Amino acid sequence: MSNRPHYSVAEIEAALEACAREPVHIPGAIQPMGCLVSLDADMSRVRQVSANIEDFVGISVADVLAGEPREVLGDELMDLLETELVKQDNSASVLNAVAQREVQGKRRRFHVVAYPSDDAFVVELEFQMCPDGQSLLDKVNDWLVEVEQIDDIDTLLDALTRWVQEWTGHERVMVYRFDEQWNGRVVAETCLPVAESFLDHYFPASDIPPQVRRLYDMNRVRSIPDALAPAIPLIPPCGPGDTAPLDMSRGVLRAVAPRHLEYLNNMGVGASLSMAMHEKGNLWGLVACHSLKPRTLEADVRDALSALVQIAMQRLVVLRTEAETRLLYGIHDSITILFDESKHLLAPDSMIERHGAQWLELLDAEGIALVTGNRTSGLGTLPAEESLVAMASRLSRHQHHDSPWHTQALGETALSPWQEGDLCGLLAVPLPTETTQWLMLFRREQRHSRCWAGKPEDNLMIRDGRLVMMPRRSFAQWQEEVKGRSHDWRAIECRAAGDLTKALAVLTSNHEIVQLNEKLKSLAYSDGLTGVWNRYRMEQAFEAEINAAERHDRPFAVLLFDIDHFKHFNDTYGHEAGDEVLVTLSSVLQNKLRPTDNLGRWGGEEFLVLAGDCNLAGGMHIAERLRKSAEALNLGNLGGVTISVGVAAWRPGESPKALVARADQAMYQAKEGGRNQVKAEASSISAPP
Repeated sequence: MSNRPHYSVAEIEAALEACAREPVHIPGAIQPMGCLVSLDADMSRVRQVSANIEDFVGISVADVLAGEPREVLGDELMDLLETELVKQDNSASVLNAVAQREVQGKRRRFHVVAYPSDDAFVVELEFQMCPDGQSLLDKVNDWLVEVEQIDDIDTLLDALTRWVQEWTGHERVMVYRFDEQWNGRVVAETCLPVAESFLDHYFPASDIPPQVRRLYDMNRVRSIPDALAPAIPLIPPCGPGDTAPLDMSRGVLRAVAPRHLEYLNNMGVGASLSMAMHEKGNLWGLVACHSLKPRTLEADVRDALSALVQIAMQRLVVLRTEAETRLLYGIHDSITILFDESKHLLAPDSMIERHGAQWLELLDAEGIALVTGNRTSGLGTLPAEESLVAMASRLSRHQHHDSPWHTQALGETALSPWQEGDLCGLLAVPLPTETTQWLMLFRREQRHSRCWAGKPEDNLMIRDGRLVMMPRRSFAQWQEEVKGRSHDWRAIECRAAGDLTKALAVLTSNHEIVQLNEKLKSLAYSDGLTGVWNRYRMEQAFEAEINAAERHDRPFAVLLFDIDHFKHFNDTYGHEAGDEVLVTLSSVLQNKLRPTDNLGRWGGEEFLVLAGDCNLAGGMHIAERLRKSAEALNLGNLGGVTISVGVAAWRPGESPKALVARADQAMYQAKEGGRNQVKAEASSISAPP
């Protein structure tokens, strides 16, 4: 059993928070690779100076503090400061320049970093050893040429570490990528055999706390050429009238925090160089270089290395943008096809059946579902329908915006009761429609081992009665088994899914509108009980049939019939039974008609048939077929029914009203003649045998 003490979550969080408050930007000292002079904001007086100033400019600390800034820095540098930096009128400006000054009879070149800091103006100086600037430029150009040939991000980062290692001589050069929780993972590395490799290792976020990450946003290069060299204090410790040490956030000479020095010592690092990697203005990662012994890098070399990193990041952004563009093009091509197919009025089921496999491939998912109320359409590996509906309902109640909702650990969310199997990744996007609809994409669990270089809790100890975070003492790896998580949903995947939902919203709305129109059309043209045409639709058909008859000299006939003794039937069996008879009879007789014939309910138990391209004799044959079909109909306990049919053929110039009146008179004759028969009004033609 481990003897390691157990700390509560609250204690650990408090220790991490205290670590994050360490004032690393105001150490009150610098590294010995250069010197510092702090001036008043108007550069008229020296406020502070580093204790090693005489080693660089040949003037003692006391004389510097008592002298004029021009005497200390020289005319060339003072002219440069007054003309270049001040005219920018920008409190965030940092000047990088080269200036010369005579020191003890010799002309010396200095690399200069100058920046405003609260009420002070800070000047940092390093000796410029006159490296071959053209050689550095040639190397940067060579790197630019190589980078342009790389079309893979992993290859790019590997090449970057190799180039940086060759330039610096550091035994270990890593690309350190931050995740969403600011833990770091070494995603690329060039490591000499004498150094320990950390490739694919994770480092906890506490190793680079928030205040240090913020410094990388202001100053992209952090050089520590000698982790064992004592810091050089500033004299006096604070400027005149100041209560806090000088803020050196934008400088390069800032002394190293004791906690970080101990961290480097525990890692066996004698010198380090860290260069920030920003993507679209956000800290993406670091290039971290470790030397096992002190190693000085000239300022020009550091600047050239920083240029290498920025070129690599520009290429990385291009490669990522190209990949994201391919994804968006794939989705948009699919959307284009969907709209091309819109004339077919595909239902959601059909859209997902046709295109779901492509969407799953593009969005790297195992299952896709469209949830509308209590209905679902889906493809691939999915939870049960009731689980999909429940998740959509929960999201609708608690998501009050139109942006995608996603998780890689469904079991850790409020939707966990409906998680099924190993589907633990969910991207859910609401459709911008009046009805509540969600497009859901699911991913499987991706179990893997994560190799950590030390645990945050291993660095905790009690000091002065409270728990504090100490520098890492061990970097021994330990394995964390990651379960219940899928791959992350990338921002571009959320965007692509959002674009897809907008298209689906339009198409599903169109489909719903068409369905509604069809329903309204059916209600307008169809009898609500039997489903056959209503009187309004039959009157329209009358007009069309008469127009065709007049234009093409084509005959047509009208059959009018009703059910014999229907009132008695209703009185005996009730109106519900009567309705059942009407529905059954109309369905049976509809199937006995020709494609050119149309059946409609004329009113009550009366029905009318328009028999196109048919004379009186043909109409009589159709009427008799209908009569026999009605007579043969078995209604079970309700017994049977018969119909009486009147037939009339259209006469040129005759109106629909007159034609129906003649058919009605014929039907009356059929009833007077004993019912269950066919008659033609004012005609010698009788029903065929």
